[in-house]
Amino acid sequence: MALIRKGLTIGFFISQCSFTVQAQADRLLKGRVLAESYCASCHAYPSPSLLPKGVWKNQVLPQMAALMGDQAAQDSLGVWEDKTEEEIAVQKKLGVYPSFSQVSTDDFQAIIDFYVAEAPNALLPQKTKESPEPLHHFTAKKLFIEGIKSPKTSLVAINEERRELFISDATTNQLYVKDRNDELFTLPSINSPAIHFIKKAPNVYNFITIGSIAPSDLSQGAVYEMDLMANAWNRVIDQLGRPVYGIWEDLEKDGKADFLICNYGHNGGNLSIYRDGDFSSTPIQLGGAGARKIEIGDINRDGKPDIVALFCQGRERVSVFYNKGNGQFDNEQVLLSFSPVMGSSYFELQDLNADGELDLLISNGDNWDYSSVPKPYHGFRIYENRGNGVFEEAWFYPQYGAAKAMALDFDEDGDLDLATIAFYDELENPEQQFLFFENKGKLIFTPKVIPEAALGKWLTMDVGDIDGDGDQDIVLGSYAHNTLEYTKLLIRGIDEVPNVLILENNRYQKE
Repeated sequence: MALIRKGLTIGFFISQCSFTVQAQADRLLKGRVLAESYCASCHAYPSPSLLPKGVWKNQVLPQMAALMGDQAAQDSLGVWEDKTEEEIAVQKKLGVYPSFSQVSTDDFQAIIDFYVAEAPNALLPQKTKESPEPLHHFTAKKLFIEGIKSPKTSLVAINEERRELFISDATTNQLYVKDRNDELFTLPSINSPAIHFIKKAPNVYNFITIGSIAPSDLSQGAVYEMDLMANAWNRVIDQLGRPVYGIWEDLEKDGKADFLICNYGHNGGNLSIYRDGDFSSTPIQLGGAGARKIEIGDINRDGKPDIVALFCQGRERVSVFYNKGNGQFDNEQVLLSFSPVMGSSYFELQDLNADGELDLLISNGDNWDYSSVPKPYHGFRIYENRGNGVFEEAWFYPQYGAAKAMALDFDEDGDLDLATIAFYDELENPEQQFLFFENKGKLIFTPKVIPEAALGKWLTMDVGDIDGDGDQDIVLGSYAHNTLEYTKLLIRGIDEVPNVLILENNRYQKE
């Protein structure tokens, strides 16, 4: 009888264990299904493998709870603190933080259990990269602006027409211009840091000011116009939601240029089109929050210019708006969709493999979010155009903090090289914050460095012929986001941090 009872006890224990294991499996499956459902309503579903357990549990999921109406999470995070009444009103109108929970406590706990169970304890480091070679044929020149020791350079822009360099600094909210004689002048006052420079016509330029570099739902951005022939400097649009990029393009082929602008925003935002450049009209609005950059190209080869746009806030993606003519566009069609921790930061539409098709060059390394840990999937990527709106990843170079990649034929050998910057504190080799990639053909690129790139933290970059010698130069703008970042530069022995680093292409002089 004892043996029978013992056998029954063991059997009962095994049965209970099996029941517990199955219950746990069912719980995790429920959490996964719920996560896929709720997450997909706002952005691409993020796999638990993308972040460590602690980051999911303590940083990301509490934010998600607040955004889904959990009042306790909203109170704990202080979502309404340090905001003006105006911004609170805007966010309430947008429904950013609902006043009631959109998911039950048990269901949200199942989501937490799933992520904590499936996520790694820590992310793996980035894969070993090819060691960069020295960059030849470029001479580094430092530019300092008197009175600015800790630069916050929000704009560097080469004006090839007049061989000038425009510079904006967020410390002073001032716009400067360096002329061809290396004289530095201060331009008329602007309302906030300038972010983008646009050439409208000969001697007529636009500057976009962001309003607030820090995340905000207030509409404080503006567009200024400088007409050198009329000696005029005017604000032509204001009350924009953190605008960051704009272009002039004749979308209707009627001889009248339209103005397109990316209002990055924060929880709100859009891509706006002012038909025929009429700033008094109500703009066409496309996309949504996080509009970062636009490129124009005839993607479906119907003879009409289409709009390709990168959106970086929440629902990260590259999308196309097909031009139907007469100022009409098809609904947004997503070409590439990314998880919200991908950190998309910039893109270009270029034929990078010389096959006659426009490919996508994308940088992703924005780490100013709720999960600021080193991410192995951050870096620079090329997505090859396979036709019919299909793009496939064909090249990846891992780089923490990847901020911008620009393609140009710097050595004039008939293919496109890459100039890149990364904005990240803890790079083991700070000179690699700037990397030049020489195109060797067949999407093979050789990375190259210049030692002077270790002198600052580069958040802005432009390329163009600044000295009028016929080749392409590179300009980097330094941005010390806070006192700690500036102090780290001093600790490395950098006595003076340049506002700007000009890399003059001296290929012709050397050969």
